[in-house]
Amino acid sequence: MTLTRTRAGFSVMETLVAVALLAIAIIPLYAFQQTLANAAQRLQTASDLLDAQESALAILQTMDPVAQPAGEMDLGGWRLSWESRELASEQPADGYLGTSIWGITLYEVDATLERGATRHAFSIRRVGWIQVRDPSQF
Repeated sequence: MTLTRTRAGFSVMETLVAVALLAIAIIPLYAFQQTLANAAQRLQTASDLLDAQESALAILQTMDPVAQPAGEMDLGGWRLSWESRELASEQPADGYLGTSIWGITLYEVDATLERGATRHAFSIRRVGWIQVRDPSQF
């Protein structure tokens, strides 16, 4: 009389089925993780662009479009370039006290921020002024 003993545990077929079910369950989790990583990268790029735009606006607000109608500069890895064009002018400017010694001009400043393949263009309006009359005759 022979006794057959069976061992407790998983058979090879049960193990393969368990691994297949686990793989099927992990695939959507991997896709979800990839989506989150892509979203985080896009958010970081947008944040970097916003920081660069704030810096560019601060520089362009202090820039005199009469003295610097065009130019370029580096902003922490970004390349800022701008070009100004005259929209309207008054030479000399008239005010409530009469004619001024200053002539004023409204400019449209077209600026571009570039870094690698990322390029962002925007425009602002600035007032430029230049002395057109002798102040001793005022």
